[in-house]
Amino acid sequence: MNGPPAADRATSEAIVVEQFRAVVPASTWLVDAAKTAVESGRVLQLVTGERSGLTFPLESLLGDARAGWVVRDGSGGHRDGFLGLPLDWNGTRFVPEAGATIPPPREYSPGSGDLEVLISTPFPAGEPLRLGRSTEIAMRALTGAGPHGWGVAEPVTEPWSATGISAHCLARAPRPVSLVVVGEGVTGRLRVSRVDDDVVEELRISGPAAGSVDTRRIEDLAAECAGTARRMTVGAAPGRTGGVRSTIPAPPALPYGVLFGHELVSAVGVAHAHRTPAARVRLLGAGDRKAVWCRFDGGASAPFEQLTDILHHYATPVGS
Repeated sequence: MNGPPAADRATSEAIVVEQFRAVVPASTWLVDAAKTAVESGRVLQLVTGERSGLTFPLESLLGDARAGWVVRDGSGGHRDGFLGLPLDWNGTRFVPEAGATIPPPREYSPGSGDLEVLISTPFPAGEPLRLGRSTEIAMRALTGAGPHGWGVAEPVTEPWSATGISAHCLARAPRPVSLVVVGEGVTGRLRVSRVDDDVVEELRISGPAAGSVDTRRIEDLAAECAGTARRMTVGAAPGRTGGVRSTIPAPPALPYGVLFGHELVSAVGVAHAHRTPAARVRLLGAGDRKAVWCRFDGGASAPFEQLTDILHHYATPVGS
């Protein structure tokens, strides 16, 4: 079975790429391997050493491609890099060992690791298309400086230009486009796709360290995104430091806050938004572009419990 040039092994079920460097980036050939795997109905399985780390753009790419991270330990055994689940090679792909269970993740202090931000912004048909604006807003709010550059892979090759990004994406429309974006201590991916008649921009960035960011900067970010974003989530990712994910299994990012945009607030009503079951609730924006910003710090229940309650709150018809 054929695979891309970067493949160390290609079968009917998997494309296996081995990379044993200290930090593995979303290089051009790994991006191509992920695309080939998806298009051929196979899974990309990246094999690294136990001391390797993944950059956030690569971690994000593996998630989008539903790819696997296989860690080879010093004795030649294998495990899932995200979950720690022991793995075996079955002749065509790595699969969980018979009877294996996922070990409990390591304990981390709340708020440790890198800040993680997701911003989803729709551009309805007929509205000006200004791609890259969410990246500029987020990086300036969190670091005080704008983005440095962008590219289709790591390392990025282009200096920052929202105009250049828009032209790149429009030239490839209506196909979805994924780009790497970098800033001062921040790295991530920008994905642009068409959903029905809208263009949707999804930004995912990691960094700086969660404990180094003043809460006022996060409040400013929420306020700036209130009029345009469909949704924004902010959390602290304990398994990631300096934009690199280690092979030590870690729990998911601990949510700090979530912003629901004006589309949802308009649909459910301002009164329903005010009753959002979160520790801190603020309405941001003006006129018919009000958004609701919910923070989980200081609540009686844990952040994940508050987030679950919020999702139930907005799934419940108003007035019920």
